[in-house]
Amino acid sequence: MPLTDVFKEIISDFHARPLPSLTPRSLSYEIVPSKVMTVTGVRRSGKTSFLFQIMSSLMEKGLSKENILFMNFEDERLGEIKAADLGILLEAYYELYPSKKNERIHIFLDEIQNVTGWEKFVRRVHDGENAQIYLTGSSAKLLSLEIATALRGRSINYEIFPFSFQEFLRHRSIDPEKRSGSATRASVKNAFQNYFVRGGFPEVLDVSIDAWQKILQDYLQLILYKDLIERHGLKNHSLVKYFLKHMLQNPACPLSIHKLYRDLRSQGFRVSKDALHQYGGYLEDAYTFFSVPIFSESLRVQQVHYKKWYCIDAGLAQACIFGLMEKRGALLENLVYLHLRQRDGYEIYYYLTKSRQEIDFLVIRRGVSPAVIQVTDNVEHPATRQRETEALFQAMEELKIPKALLITKDSREEMKRSGRTIKIVPFWEWSLED
Repeated sequence: MPLTDVFKEIISDFHARPLPSLTPRSLSYEIVPSKVMTVTGVRRSGKTSFLFQIMSSLMEKGLSKENILFMNFEDERLGEIKAADLGILLEAYYELYPSKKNERIHIFLDEIQNVTGWEKFVRRVHDGENAQIYLTGSSAKLLSLEIATALRGRSINYEIFPFSFQEFLRHRSIDPEKRSGSATRASVKNAFQNYFVRGGFPEVLDVSIDAWQKILQDYLQLILYKDLIERHGLKNHSLVKYFLKHMLQNPACPLSIHKLYRDLRSQGFRVSKDALHQYGGYLEDAYTFFSVPIFSESLRVQQVHYKKWYCIDAGLAQACIFGLMEKRGALLENLVYLHLRQRDGYEIYYYLTKSRQEIDFLVIRRGVSPAVIQVTDNVEHPATRQRETEALFQAMEELKIPKALLITKDSREEMKRSGRTIKIVPFWEWSLED
């Protein structure tokens, strides 16, 4: 079948089918006529579903579905597509709908990285056609840095993460705005227990626990081989696997490259510190882990101190590492980081007091007072309570701020001292009110 006919078949199939009913995402976005919208994120986080959400919104505002051109370049009917073939896509669409030549259309190109040389086509259409363009791509080949390079100021990027707790509740048909009643409050707390284990990848939320584990382990293998080994041409597979496993075993923990280097050398691995630093960067590029530096006005201090690392999804780590549930405090801290990471304009650091007590998060946003946040599983043990609250009071004094947060799994309280207040609050409540 000629490629034109293949394109026409796929376009017609899309227009004939209703859009899938999906859990709406909380991400705020703006369609800027002068910009290509790009959507990036870890594999299987819901980038395509987010495109369908945008389409639904456009159609609710009166846009005809026939003004939408959607093409998923992982459709097996397409075979090997080259950049030169993309012009045929537009020809096929206009042959089906010749009247649309005089109207503005919205072009959604999903998994565009499968077409080598796509950049020239997108730039040409953006500059010369009456069209709004939306792109998604696997984090293995279409990263925000590469988009910026390819489109040279023509794009605005949005990041998609696995479901937040608020989105998880929405998926479970629990209204997060109505949680004052005891029954609803109990359902929210129960949902959090489930979210704490399963994480937020959409595909695994409604399957058995065995399927949950198998699916997430498959995700990790894709990340390992596609986003790390193949993408960066890494030859020492055993070393890469060890590094990734080490990261998964230690969520919300500092990474000492020097210590890991010595450990690997003692086991017979041939590796350099520079290579380990590169591996960390590769994981960040693939939206699999994120690093947080120490707070300091000195760039040199930030460079020489360790960074703390957080996994894209606590459920992914638990599905792939046996016994990780014992690190409940670290997993909770990982959830707090992910909640903060998805907020626009937040600069996230950890803070060391003058007595070297670590504060998990110092959050800075322009025009707003800094926030200090400590995370612990619970504050029932007196020694834990003393350690965490004293560190916060000291940080507040040094930073000259009046309030701090201590986020737990299920405790609620306020502590006051010398005009300063620590609010102790459960994660599930804080994440819905923040």
